[in-house]
Amino acid sequence: MAWTNPKTWAATTLTSGDLNTHVRDNLDYLKENIGLEAAVELTIAVGVVTKTKAYHTITVEGGAGSGNDDLDQMLGGVEGDRVVLKATTSGGADTVTVKNAVGADLFILEGGLDFAMDHVDDRIEVMHDGTQWVELSRSDNS
Repeated sequence: MAWTNPKTWAATTLTSGDLNTHVRDNLDYLKENIGLEAAVELTIAVGVVTKTKAYHTITVEGGAGSGNDDLDQMLGGVEGDRVVLKATTSGGADTVTVKNAVGADLFILEGGLDFAMDHVDDRIEVMHDGTQWVELSRSDNS
């Protein structure tokens, strides 16, 4: 779902289509992309996840307790999207390593350094620049 440009209302009859497009759909967009409601779990598949919300837990391929995994790419972003990612488990049972690489829907990380999330309190925030995900901040709390 994409943002629709606001409409300048005139003295006219409102239709359900107008209200749905310019009010309901934009409200849903804001909820999905700005309001950080409960995190939605994404499971890595061959190094890739697809963004559906603005806040996600990342689970290793094979599910929790399956070991370590690399997150190479996140699909589903457009310029301006911001996403917070967090680890699913703690204690080194599963470590998700966000990998630094240049390219479409890949991650550009501070200092070119990968980020290993091995604790449920670890977070990384990224923003899509129209091509790739650029790191805004990270918190390594393990």
